[in-house]
Amino acid sequence: MTGAVRSLVSRAAGVRTVEPAAVAERPETTVLVLDGDYDNAVHVATEIKEDLDVTIVGVGTSEHSRLLRSRYCDLGVTAPRPGSEGYETAIREVVTAARPDAVVPVGYDSVAALVAARADLPAETACALPDPEAFAVARDKRRTLALAGELGVPVPGDHTETVRAADRAGRPADALAGVEFPVFLKASVETGRADTTVVRDPGTFWERYDRLAREAGTDILVQEYVDGDAHTYACGLLLVDGAVELLVGHEELRSVPRRGGSGTRLRLFRQPRLEALSIQLLQELDWTGVALVEFKRRRDGTYVLMEVNPKFWASYALASQCGYRFASTMVARALDLDPPPRGRVRQRGERVFPLRELAYWYDHRDEESLAACLGAMLWPPARPDVDPSDPVAALTAPADTGGDESEY
Repeated sequence: MTGAVRSLVSRAAGVRTVEPAAVAERPETTVLVLDGDYDNAVHVATEIKEDLDVTIVGVGTSEHSRLLRSRYCDLGVTAPRPGSEGYETAIREVVTAARPDAVVPVGYDSVAALVAARADLPAETACALPDPEAFAVARDKRRTLALAGELGVPVPGDHTETVRAADRAGRPADALAGVEFPVFLKASVETGRADTTVVRDPGTFWERYDRLAREAGTDILVQEYVDGDAHTYACGLLLVDGAVELLVGHEELRSVPRRGGSGTRLRLFRQPRLEALSIQLLQELDWTGVALVEFKRRRDGTYVLMEVNPKFWASYALASQCGYRFASTMVARALDLDPPPRGRVRQRGERVFPLRELAYWYDHRDEESLAACLGAMLWPPARPDVDPSDPVAALTAPADTGGDESEY
């Protein structure tokens, strides 16, 4: 066990350290929930704890991580920041030492780490993960779009090869003459961050292109800027061996950053055509686990695929609190437990994420209006994602995890 990893017992009265192997000695069913610094990890753990008779073991970067301060977290483990050097090794060590009955990755880096380490994890630890090849396609946005095109799923126009040819030719003055602006730039592979930007005129293109390439550390896709509304339309799914277990759609009305990132106002949204396309794409990959398939709508009303996020989405609270219990269903299915009570699944529902919105305002207060941010959270009225029964976790400041949402 590395010095960067230690186990904790998290209670309202305080935190005390224990040996990681002590988790494995516990007789009750234990579920390890990763990414405890993210607010959606708290929603995932809350749902599992409410629906199933299990012990929740949370993993965060410190004892002050949100999940480790939650009343729904029974045990805690600290580990390096997701995506940092040594993270995959640390998570493998945690799982091997704790030997939980199930492990639930929440963020992209944790999914990637477990997919890579799956063969080395204890055989008795269940984890709903996609096949490595399916995951490789989902994380590579060019491969995702190519597969979608073969299946007849509409995709945005692409200028990537034109731009790359211009780059190889020394970027002549007329190189972008055939490119229709504005264009949308994004990292060609999933980075766990919102590595995207919009370029509205050729004069700033190369500067913005080079900057995003440096920040993302990977090749950049140059796509059609979808000229409809600013909303993202998404379909969240849980599949096991390609069979659909659960499905929910949402419309992201407001996000941070404003044209890509984590939603701060969302509502349930049904669009049978998008649901059918999402199922078709994930079943072609024989997918296992959760995923969010995202679309944009053009001005003429047609939809185009943007990407597949192979993880729990940042705004998962909307689905969970409206009765779409992906996390507990996934764990119950993996451990052959009684399925969670369905309760009342809502067809309509809206949520706001005020703390996320205000954190963004504070970081961008020179260009953002506080009145506008507050107004967007207060009107029209919608239930906040904050759980009033778990105030300590809800009000815990987020750690600098480097971001975990990559949306248009």
